[in-house]
Amino acid sequence: MRRQYWVLPLLAAFAMSAASLAGEKEVRIGFIAPTTGTFAGFGKMMTDGAILALEEVDYKAGGVPVKFIIEDNRLDNELSVTKAKKLDEQDHVHVISGLVSGSTGLSVHDWATKTGMPMVFAYSAPEDITMRLATFNSLRPTWTGAQPMDPFGYWLAKHKGLKRIYMIGEDYSYPYNQAGGFKRGFYRGGGEEVKTIWHPTGTDDFSSIIAQIPRSGYDAVLYNGAGSDAVAFVKQFVEFGLLDDTQLLGQSNTFEMSDLPAMPEDIADRGCYSGMQNADNLDFPNAVKFREAYQKRFGGLPSTAAEHAYMSIKFILKAVAALGGDVSDRAKFIAQMRKTDMLDAPRGPVTLDSYGNAVHTIYLREVKRNPAGGMWNEAFAKIENISQFGPYDPETYMKQPPDTRSYPPDLAKDMPAEMLKDVNPYTYIPMK
Repeated sequence: MRRQYWVLPLLAAFAMSAASLAGEKEVRIGFIAPTTGTFAGFGKMMTDGAILALEEVDYKAGGVPVKFIIEDNRLDNELSVTKAKKLDEQDHVHVISGLVSGSTGLSVHDWATKTGMPMVFAYSAPEDITMRLATFNSLRPTWTGAQPMDPFGYWLAKHKGLKRIYMIGEDYSYPYNQAGGFKRGFYRGGGEEVKTIWHPTGTDDFSSIIAQIPRSGYDAVLYNGAGSDAVAFVKQFVEFGLLDDTQLLGQSNTFEMSDLPAMPEDIADRGCYSGMQNADNLDFPNAVKFREAYQKRFGGLPSTAAEHAYMSIKFILKAVAALGGDVSDRAKFIAQMRKTDMLDAPRGPVTLDSYGNAVHTIYLREVKRNPAGGMWNEAFAKIENISQFGPYDPETYMKQPPDTRSYPPDLAKDMPAEMLKDVNPYTYIPMK
């Protein structure tokens, strides 16, 4: 498949930017994140991580000052675009970062495709931002929703012998992509069924959903949601007594540090597994340094959202520094970011693929008791150099339908045959 996504009518926008922003003496970074609503915890940790990265360099890069402008999008798609327009037209930012949910990310990506605004997505993870809808100006040094879930699902089926999963998830684009990655990996590893139930975001009462969970016939329940929804679900799952005889698994964000402290400690050491490109117990120097700096500055352990925002800003600053602080030429600025790596990332080395998405290590984690108190996500295995395409050839992958609420199917037998081939099996490396 010949990729021509950057041969777009954006060249005029790049040229206009170069002419209008030439000679400026500061770099302006816009940042969009929810500070209110269901995912406010993620928004706060993202903002904190970004601020920490800027404070480390005293808000300077390439010899020029850096201005950081934060906008609350309240997890609203239309408002997200409005905020992006404001940052572009009123604040004249040189790049926009942030964004948490998949739907807000896709909305702003669509706007940026038309305007040419350089975008560095810090947490929003719909894969098509850097796949079927990829553009030259959109970069994501973080992840796609499917990226950590494919090796997680494969491990559960291939190495743990699970065959049938009952999945309950939030009804929007990001959980669809998480479910897609999980199903592909699970089926390829020998799993047979992932029964999928969807619910609206912002759900407080899960009693009717939990009451319908079969008490036999499934090997585990996987909650495919995050934020306040995840807190409410896990609390009620424990209160209804299901944890006594039903294994509870999570999607990548379910047990993240933005919400884990609000969950009952009954879930610690009970096989509450998840897959993610970060973990709370990583002990290599860059991980420890970031964790200690975050705790000192903001208190508490940082979530993956905090690390991703921290590294997204450092990614931008590294490109700015390489250009000597002159980011007046958009095309040149984007090209510099495209060849920027993050080998010193707290989560481990990160590079970009040719589509602009991160290639990095995925960790298998379990909710454990933190020796220092409370709970954390403890990595027990890692899979290195995982791209957004997992084990598949990119052309084969992108010929498949995009992930939706009804695709991939709930039964392995209904999957396309080419997606069931056990190609390039993952190597799981035990953590020391």
